[in-house]
Amino acid sequence: MADAPAPAPTPAPAPAPAAAPRGPAARTVRTLIRLDRAAHRRWFLPALAVFPLGDYALPFLPNQMLLMGVPALHPRRWRAIALTFVIASAAGAFLTATAVQSAGPRLLDALGLPAPGLGGLSEAGGTVTRYGVWALVLLALLPWTPRATVLVCALAGVPPWTIALAVLAGRPLPVALLAAAGARAPHLLRRFRRVDRVLTEVEARRATPAGRPVKGSDAPPPPAECPPADTPVPKSGQRNPCGDD
Repeated sequence: MADAPAPAPTPAPAPAPAAAPRGPAARTVRTLIRLDRAAHRRWFLPALAVFPLGDYALPFLPNQMLLMGVPALHPRRWRAIALTFVIASAAGAFLTATAVQSAGPRLLDALGLPAPGLGGLSEAGGTVTRYGVWALVLLALLPWTPRATVLVCALAGVPPWTIALAVLAGRPLPVALLAAAGARAPHLLRRFRRVDRVLTEVEARRATPAGRPVKGSDAPPPPAECPPADTPVPKSGQRNPCGDD
């Protein structure tokens, strides 16, 4: 009696797709995708400047992620991106100091920011009292925006132009380091899980061919193109690409 044929091997299951980022990571991905698509437009840098400009009133903006992620996607423009962040950060400090000195503590209450003597403002106030405006220059060397120190200097009566120049003197070094790290050494950034997850998602959306729907979307496939008018009519039994019999 002949041996029964061996059963065909069962194919290995396809790996499950990585879960898409949610929450703040998803908002960062959407922001990076929109900026990436507009990278070659004239309004790209002004649109990018909105984020460091509004960082004093909206501290939840993903400025550090954008400062590293955008140069990683466009490494040749990292200098222009860093310069945009520096100028916008100084302009934001000037506008914030002007607004605070014009409206006073009532503006802080309206924005929901802590009053002087509480939290970070208390620590920044002691530093400014000891070292003056040079404390703002030193704190501007940190990776994050010195929001509390700018507010304390404004409430202390430091002229807005002095505050803006102090921020302008301190921000170039940390901003240039973050932007250069994103452009020159993206493999170092990918050691951080959050950064790697965001960049991987953006690159996956970036690599999707134009006109082809993303897997899992409800968008219909593009229609088949009809042949030119001088194309010979298909013979009987051959399939017409346009679907006309």
